[in-house]
Amino acid sequence: MSFNSLVFLVFLAIVLTAYYRLQHRGQNILLLIASYVFYGWWNWRFVVLLLFTTFFDYWCARWIEREPHPTKRRLFLSFSMIVNLGILSIFKYFNFFAGSLEHVLTFFGMKATFPVLHVILPIGISFYTFLSMSYTIDVYRGELKATRNPLDFMLYVAFFPHLVAGPIVRASFLLPQCQRPRVINPAEVLNGIWLILMGYVKKVVIADRLAGIVGWGFGQPTAPFPDANAWLVIYAFAFQIYGDFSGYTDIARGLAKLMGFEFVRNFKAPYLVTNPSDFWRNWHISLSTWLRDYLYIPLGGNRRGTGRTYANLMITMLLGGLWHGAGTAFLFWGLYHGTLLAIHRAWQSLTGRDTRHLPPLKEAAGGQTRSQSGRRAKHFLFALLFFHITCVGWLLFRAGSLPPKFDQVQMILSYLRAMFHWPLAAGVSPLTQPIIVLGALALFFQWQYEKMDHFSAWKTRWQAVATALALAAITGLGVFDGMQFIYFQF
Repeated sequence: MSFNSLVFLVFLAIVLTAYYRLQHRGQNILLLIASYVFYGWWNWRFVVLLLFTTFFDYWCARWIEREPHPTKRRLFLSFSMIVNLGILSIFKYFNFFAGSLEHVLTFFGMKATFPVLHVILPIGISFYTFLSMSYTIDVYRGELKATRNPLDFMLYVAFFPHLVAGPIVRASFLLPQCQRPRVINPAEVLNGIWLILMGYVKKVVIADRLAGIVGWGFGQPTAPFPDANAWLVIYAFAFQIYGDFSGYTDIARGLAKLMGFEFVRNFKAPYLVTNPSDFWRNWHISLSTWLRDYLYIPLGGNRRGTGRTYANLMITMLLGGLWHGAGTAFLFWGLYHGTLLAIHRAWQSLTGRDTRHLPPLKEAAGGQTRSQSGRRAKHFLFALLFFHITCVGWLLFRAGSLPPKFDQVQMILSYLRAMFHWPLAAGVSPLTQPIIVLGALALFFQWQYEKMDHFSAWKTRWQAVATALALAAITGLGVFDGMQFIYFQF
C-alpha cells in the first residue's frame, strides 16, 4: 500500500475515524493492527520477518538491561547485531557478495560457483532494521531503558507512516510518544495537513513528472545526448529523487501529526549548500546522523589522528552507499561522497577555516550592503558549483538501478563524456523548460523549508492561497499511476 494510491486514502480515512474515538491504549492497538495491514498489503510474508526482528530485539534489550556482567551484555548486543545484519545481508547482499567473490577468484585464475538466492527483498528492511538495532544499542549504552510493554515497542518499529522509507526515528524520541497518551493539537493537525499536501506536490507533480524524462534518459545503453544537454537528464534525476524522498518524508511527518506524533525532520535545503559536510546535514538527515552516531563515532571518529579520521570517513560513507543498494555503483557513490568529505576536511585543516556550519543559501542572504551582497553572490556561486558536484554523484547512484542488460561503466562514461562536451551540438534541448520549472519548484520548497514546517503560523489569506495552489497543482499536473517511491527499494 503506497501513500499515493486511492487504497491508502481509504485506509487512512478508516484509521483516523476510529483513532479519534479511542483512548490511548485502544489507539495503540488500532495503529499496530493498521501498520501490519499496511505492511502486509505488499506481501504478507514480509510481516513474519518484521515480527521476528521486533520480538528478537525486544528480548535482547531486556536481557541486556537485566544482565550486570559487562561481558555478557556485550555478548547479547553482539548476538542482536549479528542476527539483524545477517538477515539484512541474506535478503539484500548475498547475491552481490557471492557474485563479486566469483569475479575476484576468476581474476586470480580460480573457478568457483556460489548459489544464487531467489528471494524477494522485503520493502523497508534497511529502515526498520536500523531502527530496531539503534534501540538495542541505546539500551546497551544506558541511554534508554528497555520497555516492558511489547505492544509499545511493536508500534515504535511498525508505525506505518515511517515503516518503509523512514525517517529513521530513534527510540529515545519516538518510543515515549507511543507510551504516553497523545494530545491532538489543532495547530499541529493544520501543519500536518499542509505537510501532506506539500508531500503530494513533491511526489506526484515534481518527482513523477520528471520520472518520464529520467526513465527515457537512462533507458538507453548510452547517454541520449552527445553534448552537455546530458546534464538535463541528471538535473531531472536530482530533482526527482529529492521530490520523491522528501515528499515521502513530508507525508509521513504530516500523517504523524494528525495522530499526535512528531517525527524528526529529514530534509532541509540540500541543493542550496556549499560543501559536502552541509549536504549531509540537509539530506536524509536521519540516516546521516545514524551513521555518525552508530558507526563513525564508535570507529573512533576524529579522535584517533588524521589518518584514522579519513579512514573512518571512508568506511562510513562506503557502508552508507552499500546501505542504499547491493551494487558496485552504490559503493562508488559512497566512495565519491567519502572522498568529497575527506577533501573538504583537508581543506579546512589547510586553511584553518571551519565551514561545517555555513547556513544554506537562503540563510546567507543578509541585508543589502555591498559586503553582504558580495557574500551572497559568493555563496550562490559555491552552491551552484556544489550542486553540479552532487549531480555527478547522482549519476553513479542512478546507474546502480540500471537493468542487468546495461553496462553500468559504459553508461557512466558516456554520460561524463557528454556532460563535459561543449559547445552544444544541436542547441538547447526542449527538455530544458519542464526541468527548469519543476526544479525551481523543488528549490523553492528548500529555500522556504523552515516556513513550510509552520503553516499554522501563516496568515489566513496565505494559507488559503497556498492550499488552493497545492490542490490545483496536484489535480492539474499530478501523475496518478501509483508510481512507487524510489526509496522503497532500499
